Amino acid sequence: MAAILDPFVLEYAPGPLVELHPSIVRLRIAFYSLLSTLSPVADDRLTSAWIWDGNAVDVRYGFYRSLESLESAGSEVGRALTAPSSEARDAVGATTLARWDLQGVLVGLDDADLDADPGGGEWTIRQTLAHIIGGQRGYAWGSAYWRSLGDQPRAQGRQTAPDELFEQMPPEEDEAPGSLADIRARLDGVVDATSSRYATLTPAEMAVMGGWSGFPVTIGFRMWRWPSHIEEHTVQVDKTLDMLGRRRTEVQRLVRLNAAAFGRLESLVFGRPPAELDAAGVPASLQTVAAALDELGPSVKAAAEAGVPAPDW
Repeated sequence: MAAILDPFVLEYAPGPLVELHPSIVRLRIAFYSLLSTLSPVADDRLTSAWIWDGNAVDVRYGFYRSLESLESAGSEVGRALTAPSSEARDAVGATTLARWDLQGVLVGLDDADLDADPGGGEWTIRQTLAHIIGGQRGYAWGSAYWRSLGDQPRAQGRQTAPDELFEQMPPEEDEAPGSLADIRARLDGVVDATSSRYATLTPAEMAVMGGWSGFPVTIGFRMWRWPSHIEEHTVQVDKTLDMLGRRRTEVQRLVRLNAAAFGRLESLVFGRPPAELDAAGVPASLQTVAAALDELGPSVKAAAEAGVPAPDW
């Protein structure tokens, strides 16, 4: 899951980086395993019997039990964190939340969905994902350029970075090659890498003037555009699925609820220095919920495969 920040960003916006705490990586592995285990469950198996904590419930509750575990952990982590955040860290926190909501949509798709033509000249899902990934990279590069100018006076009129600065960037159409799994990993890598630098921006750096679509805006504005850009095109993916006639199943909806809950939990810790999380005792909370997810997934899957009708409860 390690990602490498583009050298361009470090060249134009040198500064401290923040690494993912190992407990965050551990929790992600557990959550991705849970998603891959539960997403294939068929809707008609949601009423199968599942034993939770010695109690006869159903498979549907297994999805909600995962949701409850994530939300409870979020509450515990939020109460443990006493060190103040910053606007930059809050912005990357919102970005990872948006990322996980998108991942919650993507986990229910397959490779064939990527290039299915919705008609009407609309983008395919692959094209939309390429734009999301390229946009995340492009925002990081553009903000690095504006950061390099510091407090230099800006010319009047439209505020745009020189086109030649971006010649080293991958073409947008090359940002989403391969399988759905490849693209999802690339999305994670770009979000993690860009956030590693921008989570540490100071208030003064956030206030540096730059541009967006030619408009004069601060780097802080551009930072908050990160999550909204992902959210904007997550809506586009939803609309594309509607155009393709892909009615979402209940299981896909439950998976997306869980992904959003995971995003809310990760948004609390994403971009915070590992030492800060250690001091607050956060890793123990993350490891506890990871262990719970490790146990829950196979248990729910086995119950769904058995297909024994659940009793009233």
